[in-house]
Amino acid sequence: MVSEYVSYAPPTNVGMKMVRGPWFFEMMAGGWRFAPAPEPGHAVATWRYHFRTRPALIRPLADRIGVWLLGRDIRRRIQGFARGCQDPAVLAAVAADRPGR
Repeated sequence: MVSEYVSYAPPTNVGMKMVRGPWFFEMMAGGWRFAPAPEPGHAVATWRYHFRTRPALIRPLADRIGVWLLGRDIRRRIQGFARGCQDPAVLAAVAADRPGR
């Protein structure tokens, strides 16, 4: 899939849309938002995706399958993201990139 960023406001959010992708997606877009959590030093990450499948004739079933498949993939990505947020090497690289903070 080839996507393009349609909004980019670090460090709080990013939005993207599919430019070219698998034949079964008529449209796909998503956004990631990061906000401070109630607990100091933590953040709430919200990832949202929207898609529409084709052909329209099988869309009711295909969309349900897509929700299940993408949900599974997103859960795996979030787990990887969480592991990266706890990795000492990743944290050191972020700290080195943000001197004085």
